[in-house]
Amino acid sequence: MARLGDIATYINGYAFKPSDWSNVGLPIIRIQDLTGNSYQANRYNGEYAPKYEVNEGDVLISWSASLGVYVWQGEKALLNQHIFKVVFDKAEVSKSFFVHQVENILEKAASEVHGATMKHLTKPVFDALSFYLPPPDEQRKIAVVLDKVGDLIAKRRQQLSKLDELVKSRFVEMFGDITINDKGWDIRPLGELCTIVRGGSPRPIEKFLGGDVPWIKIGDATDGESIYLHSTKEHIIREGVSKSRMVKAGSLIFANCGVSLGFARIITFDGCIHDGWLAMEDIDSQLDKIFLLQALNQVTEHFRKIAPAGTQPNLNTAIMKAYQQIIPPMQLQKGFISFIEQTDKSKLTIQKSLTKLETLKKSLMQQYFG
Repeated sequence: MARLGDIATYINGYAFKPSDWSNVGLPIIRIQDLTGNSYQANRYNGEYAPKYEVNEGDVLISWSASLGVYVWQGEKALLNQHIFKVVFDKAEVSKSFFVHQVENILEKAASEVHGATMKHLTKPVFDALSFYLPPPDEQRKIAVVLDKVGDLIAKRRQQLSKLDELVKSRFVEMFGDITINDKGWDIRPLGELCTIVRGGSPRPIEKFLGGDVPWIKIGDATDGESIYLHSTKEHIIREGVSKSRMVKAGSLIFANCGVSLGFARIITFDGCIHDGWLAMEDIDSQLDKIFLLQALNQVTEHFRKIAPAGTQPNLNTAIMKAYQQIIPPMQLQKGFISFIEQTDKSKLTIQKSLTKLETLKKSLMQQYFG
């Protein structure tokens, strides 16, 4: 056994400021660029210390907000703060073996993190975490097995991504570019086709948790592939309802800001929505609710472009009420929904396989690393 601090040197990224950003130069690697939640690439076009340079194959560890280990696969880039670049200069260790074990370590380290609203590992805590260091031959044997399972997991995720791309392609084929309505469908402002309201968050939220009223946050809706949301992780007390927004079962909720902007779900219960949501209720009979959800999901990039400038995109109710919603014939709407249902069956089969593989990997991690 060893400690993580004995295995390698961990270089923290540079604290790039918004004033450092540019449209040209080297990409700046932020946590959202590693997790796949980035909606805008930032670049830097000035001088920098060589230690902040990242090249393909470098191992990176995010230690704040979202704990994770990654192997960089992009172009030469620069490292932002809250991410370590791993320099293997202290012990003989297989890179693949290291990545798998650190993934396991970070999952278990969740109970050690500091901060009520954000996961955060301090450098002393990180360096002190235990690391299993068998001989090189044993490391390679373990890495080969975990690599094979990891490759299968990646392929299943790629299959799910391809099905999502197929849905988008089919939507464009049937309805065209709806941001310019190039097929000439009937259109009306969305605010005339449904009631649009914004959520609200009682603050400080800790004072209002623990009741029986479902409290719908963005994180509740990002797990799984279903377009329906059936439950929430947290509930608030009745006193918090007046400081939030109660919405009815069957409402369509739409994430209106940040990296989740454009993300939509249909709720199956009455509950209060966080201020990162818009709710669409009393939807006109000319629009199938599922078609509306899918149509909104197809134009996420458009919404990002029309959102007011700021640190992150944010769509207010006025913008969404004015949005020109296409109204194709109901038969076409139903036809697209039928196509979605067929792809969802394929996605469900793949998701079951993916879940089994992820369970297998966790079992192997436990077997190898304890």
